[in-house]
Amino acid sequence: MSTCAAAPKRSFLRLPFLLPSWSESSPLVLRRNQSSYRRTKARLRVKPDASFGPSQAQLHEHIIYNPPSSAPSVYQTPTKFLPPDDIRRTLRAASLAGEPKETDLPPVFKETPEKKYHLTPADIEEIRKLRVSDPMTWSRWKLARRFDCSPLFVAMVCEASPQKKEIQKQVLQAVQSRWGAKRRIAREDRELRKEAWGRDE
Repeated sequence: MSTCAAAPKRSFLRLPFLLPSWSESSPLVLRRNQSSYRRTKARLRVKPDASFGPSQAQLHEHIIYNPPSSAPSVYQTPTKFLPPDDIRRTLRAASLAGEPKETDLPPVFKETPEKKYHLTPADIEEIRKLRVSDPMTWSRWKLARRFDCSPLFVAMVCEASPQKKEIQKQVLQAVQSRWGAKRRIAREDRELRKEAWGRDE
């Protein structure tokens, strides 16, 4: 019959986490050598080149072109600084040949739509009747699409009924009831600024 020998228990005072750390007994001090400081300072010391300053041969102002020490690129070297017989001039001219000309580009501003004066007094009267009879269905945008005019013209010839204005007021009050303190203060400040605009302040 095999018997297992029990390991002797260690004393509580000899546990490793109770012993002082080696870092406390011998603190590690990181010091920067003076030689590394000199090497870093020497690398940052750049010798000034003659092209950095103004040229003594030309007294008037001119462009100083000092490209970085890297492989030249057609898209980085300006054409002004290329020799007349440089092949890169031909390559650049060939690459620009496929670009659209100014005549092929769309206009900068949109064309102003031509104004129409096709509505008769009978049409205007019908717009007013539809607006008063059912303001919820016949909004300004729907009337503008039906009579082929702008919503601004519909607002000029007729206005919403008092019932529609009351409904819009209730909807606005419901939306404002969900506002927080910050939004309410911001809207009040906006109204004060608008009043100041009228007083030219």
